[in-house]
Amino acid sequence: MLSKTVASPQTPGVPIVLTGSATDMSDFKLSPFRAFLGGFPTSIVPRNLLKKYFYPPVPDNGDGTAKYAPYGMRKIEAVLAKEFGVQNVAVVNPDNLKMVVGPNTKVIGLSSMEPAGIGFVSRTYTQFVGLGGEPLAAAEFRELVSKPILRKWGAKIILGGPGAWQIYEAELQKKYGIDCIVMGEGEKSALKIFRMALNGEELPQVVETEPPDIEEIPCIMHPSIFGVVEIMRGCGRGCSFCSPTQRRRYSFPIRRILKEVELNARNGTQMIILGSEDLFLYQSKGKFLPNREAIVELVESVAAVPGVKYIQPAHASLAPVVYDPETVEEIGPILLEKSRWVSNGIKHNSVEIGIETGSIRLMKEYMKGKMLPYKPEEWHDVVTKGFEILNENGIWPLATFIIGLPNETQKDTIATLELLDKLKHRKAFYVPLLFTSEEECMLREARHMDLKRLTPLQWELIATCWERNIKVFVSKSLQWKIRLAAMIAYALYYRWKHGRKVLRPIMKFSGWNG
Repeated sequence: MLSKTVASPQTPGVPIVLTGSATDMSDFKLSPFRAFLGGFPTSIVPRNLLKKYFYPPVPDNGDGTAKYAPYGMRKIEAVLAKEFGVQNVAVVNPDNLKMVVGPNTKVIGLSSMEPAGIGFVSRTYTQFVGLGGEPLAAAEFRELVSKPILRKWGAKIILGGPGAWQIYEAELQKKYGIDCIVMGEGEKSALKIFRMALNGEELPQVVETEPPDIEEIPCIMHPSIFGVVEIMRGCGRGCSFCSPTQRRRYSFPIRRILKEVELNARNGTQMIILGSEDLFLYQSKGKFLPNREAIVELVESVAAVPGVKYIQPAHASLAPVVYDPETVEEIGPILLEKSRWVSNGIKHNSVEIGIETGSIRLMKEYMKGKMLPYKPEEWHDVVTKGFEILNENGIWPLATFIIGLPNETQKDTIATLELLDKLKHRKAFYVPLLFTSEEECMLREARHMDLKRLTPLQWELIATCWERNIKVFVSKSLQWKIRLAAMIAYALYYRWKHGRKVLRPIMKFSGWNG
């Protein structure tokens, strides 16, 4: 706790302050999937109502410091506290900045997932929904950087986090008054930048960080939002559109993981998110072969920690599921017992899985490591079998598709539609996303996809995904309301915004096609 460090006549500011926007500093009422709301436009519902009912700030400790904070921010906090002293570092909600920022504050670190609203989810659903307005997460970040308290005492402003690249790409650094943008994993490189800021030195405008060794990554000192605990980092599959897959993969020892789980549970975090790019590659054998014993021990051990009510895996891939289905059979009942998700009366757990495409050609070109140890030609079988195994063990995937990968053809889209058709009897929530070239990925020079360039087949793919979602996750008593609302929206807005080409997709996803 930092109860002796709040700004007052006796303590005129903490030297290092860490914060994020309102969407970054909320647990969305303990719903990590609801956090996708940050990608939707602000024009639909007033932000003050959304903030009150959907993303209220996490509670504070009575001294302005946040009880929970994003996991990455907690990592940087631990690095800085070890070097400069716990009393010199404060993590706060944006509404509490005046309680810790004062004349002694030398540097303010900001962390954000979507500061400019140009990530996959924001770009996609701001365009789909339309109606004007910027993405919610971008609006909240803009409000954060506009707060006069950030600059009142001349503190240096440093931006990091998964979305830091967006401010650089959108050329907003100067407009937002950000002194330094830190892109990449920060545990090793951030210390140098913060030390320079504390000494009043000129900061580089952009820093691309050096990946830390596992020994350089500290345990968090205070609880994280959603109870996130990192079980492994990196992926190594090398997908061209994704930055984490470029990073070296390593797993953290189970004793270290449980230390962070226990910290979160002791402090009232009911949920534990197992943070990784692929749960089923934890302590993996060989190159991409699952280690059943280690995975089962991990899930069983986390479930046994007193106070852990829910367990939510973050990400997974399908190839290890198919390679060793017994792993899923052993952990499935535990994850189901520790799940908080119920859809149409059926309890289930979930995990984010990237299908991305059904095109073997695109798999070979952009993600040839995604299905290892299988071959690209086996991708359809891997996906269909993987979904079958997951469903049989109470796991309904949240599955993403990428629409408009570079050089995507009609044949590629047809192949994806064919794969989706093979999954028609499976339980899953499908999230179609427009291709976005992120700064840290291999395709960073490629052109973004947008709605104007969508083909009729790509519209069909999007509509089919949402048609499935409504049938599986929306009660029948509400489905007719969606149909009615969809046609009203088409008549009053979407016909004029996108033309008659969107009539068939709207009818399909809302259920008018049966």
